Amino acid sequence: MTKEDKQRVIGKVVAINSDRFTIELLTGIDNFNISGFDDIHYFAQLNSYVILPYQNYYIVAEVSGVKEKDLNVPFSDPKEQFLNKVKSGKFLEVLPIGALKPKLNSQSIYEFEFGVSVYPALYTDTLYIKEAELDAIFNVGNQGEIICESKKWKNNKTDCPHGTNKRYKTLSIGKSTIFPDYDIKIDIDKFFGSHSAVLGNTGSGKSCTISSMLQELFKLKDYSATGSTFIFFDVNGEYKQAFSKLKDSNDSILVKYLTLDEKNAKDETEKFVLPNWFLNIDEWALLLQASEKTQLPILRNTLGMAALFSKKDLVDSSKVKNHILATCITQILRDETGSPSKKDRIISILQKFNTKELNLETKFKYTDNNKETSWTIRQSVQISYGEMPGLEALIFFLGQKNENDEFIFLSEGFQMPMYEKENKFNFARVEEAIDMAILFEEAHGNRHIRDYCSSLITRIKSINDRQDYKFLRNEDGDIDQYKRDLLGLTKKKGKLIKKTQIIILDLSSVEDEIVEVISCVVSRIIYEAIKTFEPRNSYPVNLILEEAHRYISNDPQRSFLKANKIFETIAKEGRKFGMFLLISSQRPSELSRTVLSQCSNFIVHRIQNPEDLTHIRQITPHISETILKRLPSIPTQHALIFGHSVNLPATFKVNNADPLPLSDNNKVSENWFKPKDQELATKSNL
Repeated sequence: MTKEDKQRVIGKVVAINSDRFTIELLTGIDNFNISGFDDIHYFAQLNSYVILPYQNYYIVAEVSGVKEKDLNVPFSDPKEQFLNKVKSGKFLEVLPIGALKPKLNSQSIYEFEFGVSVYPALYTDTLYIKEAELDAIFNVGNQGEIICESKKWKNNKTDCPHGTNKRYKTLSIGKSTIFPDYDIKIDIDKFFGSHSAVLGNTGSGKSCTISSMLQELFKLKDYSATGSTFIFFDVNGEYKQAFSKLKDSNDSILVKYLTLDEKNAKDETEKFVLPNWFLNIDEWALLLQASEKTQLPILRNTLGMAALFSKKDLVDSSKVKNHILATCITQILRDETGSPSKKDRIISILQKFNTKELNLETKFKYTDNNKETSWTIRQSVQISYGEMPGLEALIFFLGQKNENDEFIFLSEGFQMPMYEKENKFNFARVEEAIDMAILFEEAHGNRHIRDYCSSLITRIKSINDRQDYKFLRNEDGDIDQYKRDLLGLTKKKGKLIKKTQIIILDLSSVEDEIVEVISCVVSRIIYEAIKTFEPRNSYPVNLILEEAHRYISNDPQRSFLKANKIFETIAKEGRKFGMFLLISSQRPSELSRTVLSQCSNFIVHRIQNPEDLTHIRQITPHISETILKRLPSIPTQHALIFGHSVNLPATFKVNNADPLPLSDNNKVSENWFKPKDQELATKSNL
């Protein structure tokens, strides 16, 4: 032990158990503090640290209890209300948590290793901890490096484009509640390069924490994080205000705002659209809440037809179209409905879907009793005295063969066209195509399919009529440009250039079912896009999922489980490609267990619900009961952080967010006690 170490001894180990030690403090330390060379050190606060020398390294222990007891005489009468300080001893209960070991080829620089494999001897000295040792424990000694001095640029003879700018490794997120004025820092790579969760009761400060972290990130000097991409699913409309002044302090960082509320789509805010043909089949099933056994197959055929009949009339697609039209019209002609109904349905189908060979003006000849007559399809379905004279002629025409004994319109071995996303078609086509899909199924013997699909038909019509789904009914758009916009990229002289660092999608004006669909589709599009970057995992994207329990649910009774699929895929596989989730929720017990179990970092604000506390205990088995007991009593703007980005769990006061997100508590006393008949303001026409 060095001379300096001897001068900061505070006590000795007097009891050793398998999971804790007891430290008896030196006599003369009355107030649990000692004056060192650098400061006055108070070492008896719960959750603070002490170190114990062992060979050439230190054992680090956390203070879990403080007590004082009489050393010389039995306990006096309990009625006596005094403590004899002269006759009492002071003790610390500490939990061993790790070791500070010297770095290779160094005797003065230490690094922290979690876990203790050896125990100190009885009467081992105990030392108070210094800031340099805290830096080693929390691994925040080197905040940044000049990029051109890194190994990559030392070996490269070309001029470095970075100049004297720095690459930062750590980010300050607040001040320790245990050690005054000590910054709590996270490892940038391990926090933003992993899935993380910010949890806590409503009003405990989750959105302020996220805002302050990113504000602190973009305040770093010498170099801006221009390569970062943060995409917010802002279901409460909070974050626009939080980043409204970012451009004033850092003009190299751009923020883009998107909204579904057309009234607010002005100035710097753009209107959000999501063309329906971007959706894949699973997302359509989620949108329309289609059941898997009966409705999903019909939905597949419906979308395949809608996309097919929106294409130009090419030869290959024309054969498929003719088969579908001939099959459906034949089915109508042979069913039990009246002739007027048959006429209306056939005309309706051929007005919406037709080819050069099959349309209302198609001409054909039919011979009956050696008498040849000429028809058009329109003429053949006309009604005369309640009957359809051209019925048999039209059936014959649709089922005729050529000289090679092959059906002209009906194809043997026919396969229904598969739906492929990113083939343009209008949403109205879906409502039209589902009738054909059902007719086609009825033509193959499934007589009850229309009843089974009644709810699906109703859902399609509802979405086609609802104003809040207008963003989906958009046939225009370029999928590649859409991906670039989501990723904050622009194309310049054929090259992709990073333009926007923060994209905020305001979803506060829509219902949960719409939030669910949008978050699911947008996340899948981004995930597919970043998988194409070369080299792989070179374009990191962080999704901020605000109020994630609303659309990544663990409730088996809700259809939201279908939306979980993409988020569970990203949670399990996204790290390999550079896509990371930052989940914010006030109800962790309602979140998908798969998604939450993949989070490597947790920032936990006040949580009082027993179910949520139990859930956190289950998903983080490495966290001790001592830490979990802190959660119900954490004050506002304070949080507990643990995970890969910090060596040890730490309670801290979050840095102030400026500006604050739009999530202030209601000042009830100000809103209650005011003059009578005071004018109120509202966005609606109440």
